[in-house]
Amino acid sequence: MLIKKILLVVLFMTILSTSEVSNNLVNASNGPSASMIFTEEEFQFQIKSKDIAIKIGNTREEVEQQLGHPVDYYYHTNVYQYKNMRIHYKAGIVDGIMIDDLAIFRKYKTPRGIGFGSTIQEVIQQYGKKAFIDSNQRKVSSITYVMERNKQGDYSVISSFDKFVLEGGYENLMGLSMVLDQRGRVSFLMIADYEFAYHPEFRWTETQ
Repeated sequence: MLIKKILLVVLFMTILSTSEVSNNLVNASNGPSASMIFTEEEFQFQIKSKDIAIKIGNTREEVEQQLGHPVDYYYHTNVYQYKNMRIHYKAGIVDGIMIDDLAIFRKYKTPRGIGFGSTIQEVIQQYGKKAFIDSNQRKVSSITYVMERNKQGDYSVISSFDKFVLEGGYENLMGLSMVLDQRGRVSFLMIADYEFAYHPEFRWTETQ
């Protein structure tokens, strides 16, 4: 189980470097699409009925007020396992959140209602077709949205890293990544800033 969890983290370290951008991913539902302008509040998992929200930017104290203390720690990836999710901190601030425990994942949703079992069509309706994707035999196996913050503090999805290679500014990027099962439904979801997605800390001796 630990190996699986480490591999899931490693998957998203490399997902964008091996993915293609698609503007014609699948035929989304005929319903109206959601706004493609995103705010800081998008980057969280929540259970509205219990007033629980774990966000990028939370302090460790804020997380543990809601989730309690961690039940495990994976020093290879510097990730803390809580009973509900796995979280990475940078200087005590959340910069990566991952969920793949099906029993727990059924309860948590993004603010746009995406969670375990959501269809690829529902994902695209909420976040758009402009995405980095991996596919296997024409089936989408993972999908990642990379969003850039503008001067007003809003985010929009990008489809190329050319600008950032030339100009930098990676600190303004956020990622929303999902793994999909054979039925095209979400089975794993990660929210993370660019630094964690691309440069997670590897610690070969355990440090708290």
